[in-house]
Amino acid sequence: MKPKVIMPKMADTLSNNYLKEKGYDVITVPDVTEQALLDHPDVAAAILFVSPIPNTIYDKLPNLKVFARYGVGYDSVDANYAASKGVWVTNTPGANAVSVAESAVSDLLLLAKRSPWISQKMREGDLKGAVHLMGRDVAGATIGIVGYGNIGQSVAKILSGFNVNVLIYNRTPRESKYGKFVDWDTLFKESDYVTIHLAATPETENSITAKEFAMMKSSASIINLARGPIINENDLISALKTGQIESAALDVFDKEPLPATSPLFDLDNVFLTPHTAAQTLEAHNRMAVGASKMIDQVLTGNTPDWPVNQPK
Repeated sequence: MKPKVIMPKMADTLSNNYLKEKGYDVITVPDVTEQALLDHPDVAAAILFVSPIPNTIYDKLPNLKVFARYGVGYDSVDANYAASKGVWVTNTPGANAVSVAESAVSDLLLLAKRSPWISQKMREGDLKGAVHLMGRDVAGATIGIVGYGNIGQSVAKILSGFNVNVLIYNRTPRESKYGKFVDWDTLFKESDYVTIHLAATPETENSITAKEFAMMKSSASIINLARGPIINENDLISALKTGQIESAALDVFDKEPLPATSPLFDLDNVFLTPHTAAQTLEAHNRMAVGASKMIDQVLTGNTPDWPVNQPK
């Protein structure tokens, strides 16, 4: 029998049973958590969602060869430590780029037109209040894209048809026909909408704070579909409460799911979604198949196409 693989049931379904069809001993669970892994100590590979994987687990899984991340971010696992234990960590770059980019542009439009709040007032019977909520045209606005990987590039490409001025910040500037590369401060000072597409790393964590909100226009909005800790959540809440910025659309948070006690629920200038920016059938199929292929590549003795570490 081929090696044992543990994976979320959804990933198995959406990959059309890719690994089962190749003869692997596939165990499906709702989510691959620490306990789920420990329940199968002979496991050779696993597909990970976002549940954290502690460094203490490797010595308890002697056959483990690869953690395949279902998606792009891999902050739930210490890839460098995994490498020191001889375990590959992979991801699926680009698999959800278009889906997340479409969600970012959708959120931008919702904020500009104030659609969530107009709809809510209509549902409450407050037609007068709904009619008096005034939106803005996106055409002519300045959009700042922070991070220019696959998702940021897709956002810029989509926005190319909106007659907007696109500013781009990236650690390594590059040429783009879809926007102008600027420095960090310029982007925050000049943008009407800032959309965040940075990877979550120790360097990017807490990189957007009160300093950035103080630079932004009072009419500006921020959109975060990347990772919650990139923005200082307390500073964001303060900026939204005081009107330092106009609004926000958030799909990611410091703690997920967002605690019911979070002050964000009390703010009427925030559009909230529960980490669903990539929730399309097409994106999930690409992520499921991609993660499954990474496992097959490693377990057949090959170097994976999309590694994020290099086992020692």
